Amino acid sequence: MAQTAQTQGQPQIERPLLNSTTTTISGTLVPSTTAQTGPAIQTVIPASCRFSLSLAPGQRAIEARRVSDINVNAANNTCDAQFEVGQPAEVAALTAAESANLANTSVHETSAVPAQTGAGTLVVPQSGAALATVQSAGFLKTWWIDPINITVNSVQNSTTWRWSGTGTCVTGILGGQSLTWFTGSGWFLASDSWQNTFNCSATTSASTVHYQNNIFCAFFTTFAQYNPNKVNGLQNGTLVGTWNDSVFGNVCVNLLRFRMQLTRTQN
Repeated sequence: MAQTAQTQGQPQIERPLLNSTTTTISGTLVPSTTAQTGPAIQTVIPASCRFSLSLAPGQRAIEARRVSDINVNAANNTCDAQFEVGQPAEVAALTAAESANLANTSVHETSAVPAQTGAGTLVVPQSGAALATVQSAGFLKTWWIDPINITVNSVQNSTTWRWSGTGTCVTGILGGQSLTWFTGSGWFLASDSWQNTFNCSATTSASTVHYQNNIFCAFFTTFAQYNPNKVNGLQNGTLVGTWNDSVFGNVCVNLLRFRMQLTRTQN
């Protein structure tokens, strides 16, 4: 019998999206792999789908909530799913339930100046092009919620960069990651790896994160894999969010629902 967070946290209300539509988003098929989930345990990670959305300069935020199963076409290496897509509601303050649940949430945050990658991957800038003059920033957050709308785990990647248009190299200013997991229903962080770099083309803040829960579904282990959760800042100021998130291990994963949000916090 599934052990949902109903006895471990306070029920929450998910706020509706603004100006939302239901749309099909196509992605790239990621083949099945295996992962080390214990000293002598290897777990099969099922095939999944890598999706992307972007925000141009002046576009503030977009949120997508997956409302269908992922359709896989192995013959042409593609996949797609239906999402409710809209603008996230602005929140003035947390509800009492959200505050109570945060008390049972562990958080791990890291930030640093991006490292520049090798010149072999660089795009040649236009002759005489000016240095990047606009500073932009933003983040991609993806997460899973349980039947009473508690965020059971999440990954957020952020980037701050300078740019001045296509053909001119970007400059990486700052990158970060923030990981959360709801300990009240048994989730814990099994592993994480963070990449924070930039080259002429873009900044990159990307995380590969593995969460695990041994009690969410009685007698079975539940896994959540973010591989990767990635945000890029491009030469033309576009903020790109790419995600490949999956939950697997047993039938109880059907209780979890996926959410993503891409937000520009500056320009």
